[in-house]
Amino acid sequence: MKRKQKNKPKNKFDDFVRYSSLGFEMMAIIGGFTFLGYKIDQWMKNDFKGFTLGFAIFSVIAAIIYGTRSLLKKK
Repeated sequence: MKRKQKNKPKNKFDDFVRYSSLGFEMMAIIGGFTFLGYKIDQWMKNDFKGFTLGFAIFSVIAAIIYGTRSLLKKK
């Protein structure tokens, strides 16, 4: 019984690390694709920042899909 109590705090810490790293990975996906769209708009000298907008929307969808798959995957 004592063994289960010792593992419980470690499991909480492992879950914290898992979820926080997933959050940083999702932020990196969104930030990277949005920056890429910004640079394409800058390179093409667009007045309307369509690539930035498109890549931002795409990156949010991709990050949600990535996060959902990571959460549903078994440990």
